[in-house]
Amino acid sequence: MKKQHFIFYGWFIVAAGILSYALGYGARYSFSVIFPALLTEFRWPRDTTAIMLSVHLLVYGLVAPLAGKLVDRIGPRKTMVFGTILLSIGLALSGAGSKPWHFYLSFGVLTGAGLCLIGAVPFTIVLRNWFETKRGLAFSLLFCGAGAAFAWYPAIAFLIESASWQKTFMIESVVLCGLMLPLIILVVRYHPREKGLISDGATKAAGNPIPSETGAALIVDHAWSAVDWILPNAIRTGRFWLLCLSSFSMWGVTQHIMVAHHVAFATDLGYSRIYASSVLSLFGIFFAFGSLAASMSDRIGRESTMTIGIVIGISGILILLFMKNASDSWMLYYYAITFGFSNGLSAPTIAATTTDIFQGPRVGATIGFVWLSFAVGGAIGPWLGGWIFEFTQSYEASFLMAIGWYAVAGAALWGASPRKVRRVPGQIISRRKR
Repeated sequence: MKKQHFIFYGWFIVAAGILSYALGYGARYSFSVIFPALLTEFRWPRDTTAIMLSVHLLVYGLVAPLAGKLVDRIGPRKTMVFGTILLSIGLALSGAGSKPWHFYLSFGVLTGAGLCLIGAVPFTIVLRNWFETKRGLAFSLLFCGAGAAFAWYPAIAFLIESASWQKTFMIESVVLCGLMLPLIILVVRYHPREKGLISDGATKAAGNPIPSETGAALIVDHAWSAVDWILPNAIRTGRFWLLCLSSFSMWGVTQHIMVAHHVAFATDLGYSRIYASSVLSLFGIFFAFGSLAASMSDRIGRESTMTIGIVIGISGILILLFMKNASDSWMLYYYAITFGFSNGLSAPTIAATTTDIFQGPRVGATIGFVWLSFAVGGAIGPWLGGWIFEFTQSYEASFLMAIGWYAVAGAALWGASPRKVRRVPGQIISRRKR
């Protein structure tokens, strides 16, 4: 084994993940800005148009278990290179779309599959190998990239206004492919052993990494932690389905009812697309801040961190419900800041919880299935928000539904009880001080 460098190599992989999230998920969530442009040009119903994002998310989820298996079998680099190519092709073809089914295939199927192969599932599996005691911090930094994805809103709006939505798709395709391919090939590594290193939170003995004293002290349920989890075993546990429910509810339904429709909601009130996109880009900025703050889950626990996020997020949606016209700009700012921060706080907490509870050399498909649950909820959210709008000509019922599902997500994570499987490092320090 090589001597650990001054900067642990795992942090370079985190940095690669941040850029991957910013570009990959930026391509997904740019749909929120392109959505009003498609409505204006084609005059399609909102539910028919929003299904484009629903198909994307559903395919993303269906591919997730496969993505986990591919990472375990052929490694993350080959998996992610293939995903980058698929995602870039899907974006380019979307620029040539003229009928709903064109977008269902290009933006839905191709970009959904491609993004899954370069996004959360591969990086969750890889970071699980590289980090133990600082896992919460690693995931917090990783999810800053997801916040940066929303920060592209003003740039996407500017490109649409100055060029067209067709050229915007093409530019996204070229930029993503040109940056992601060399980054993946040069930086990403599946396991510390590939660099002659050991993981964060491990020590060397006879040339092999073994759990450190601190790492061993983290374990509460030794019988559970001793299992090398595979999907057939995981699905027989209540914790697995509670994690799936939490992911389905928060990442899926709640987040995607809101992010698919909040730009359209703001333009309906009378804001310009560029102004609405600029204000709502704060969602991404504060998502990044929330992701950084989510490192508190290493100190106060996953459940408590999730609860704080939910309370803040619900307050943002409630304020949005009181918006009646374009004179209430402060409410739009409040929503963007609080809902962004709350999602940033909650998303990495779910990811860290999943890797706390389920570990082992063949855990990829299990992690992928949790992401499938998110994607099923994400597929329902955009369509449901559009369908309810077409039925009621209002987003009020959709936003109330988002609040309800956010609360369900918190209850499900408490039920999964990650604290009863592994303590977080902050709890070890607290116990030693007593």
